[in-house]
Amino acid sequence: MARTLEGKSALVTGGGGGFGKAIAKLLARDGAAVTLSGRKQETLEKARDWLLSEVPNAKLAIIAGDATREDDVKAAIAKAVEHGGGIDIVVPTVGGGTGYGPISKVSVEAFVGDYMVNVGSAFMMVKHAVPLMQPGSSFVFISSTAAAMSFVNLTSYCASKAALDHFMRTAANELGPQGIRLNCVRPGLTHTDGMDAAFQRPGYADSFLPLIPLGRTGVPNDIAEAVRFLAGPEAAWLTGQSFAVDGGNEMRMAPLPKA
Repeated sequence: MARTLEGKSALVTGGGGGFGKAIAKLLARDGAAVTLSGRKQETLEKARDWLLSEVPNAKLAIIAGDATREDDVKAAIAKAVEHGGGIDIVVPTVGGGTGYGPISKVSVEAFVGDYMVNVGSAFMMVKHAVPLMQPGSSFVFISSTAAAMSFVNLTSYCASKAALDHFMRTAANELGPQGIRLNCVRPGLTHTDGMDAAFQRPGYADSFLPLIPLGRTGVPNDIAEAVRFLAGPEAAWLTGQSFAVDGGNEMRMAPLPKA
């Protein structure tokens, strides 16, 4: 297999999670030197061990840090530059939120916090990585179908993922003349480590299936393949776009909560 990313340096935040590991595997498989960042050192070490079992010659580095803390963002970028000799590909997979429930019950702190996790972390990564990048570099952000569909009781998550999509478009417009590309992938319901508890709830995944034309929920590799394409030279003329990778779910709707 052609190692089309040989000589490239990639940074994957949330590198110990399901999306992060699957994405890092494909980047490393194709020759990139990959730096994983995440909050927990132990989780990153386990991810590194798994990746080396999957891609024995992978060039990997890890660094613990919080993607919502500016100093930690700078440190992760510096680690990627040290490890790979530069920074060419950035995939921020960090996301989530705590502002769940009716709007009247969501605290201001939770609402603002969700924006920091989903948009602020991406903003800081672009702010500090771009000055070190060369033409041909790329960002691929992990958004969500929640950026395009409204999910009841997920107001701050939906709003902040929609904001991430538009931040990406605005930044792509600004940075295009420098030869730097930015795109998003919008995953549908995907069974990652972080979603285990939800998938174990009776009827949770089944409630989505009638709304997914391809008839199944996602797995991390579904998302990773799309990210790998957008990150590399194969997508050299794509920027400012957000792609649903959801089995067709956005063509239908979000499931309604049970009464």
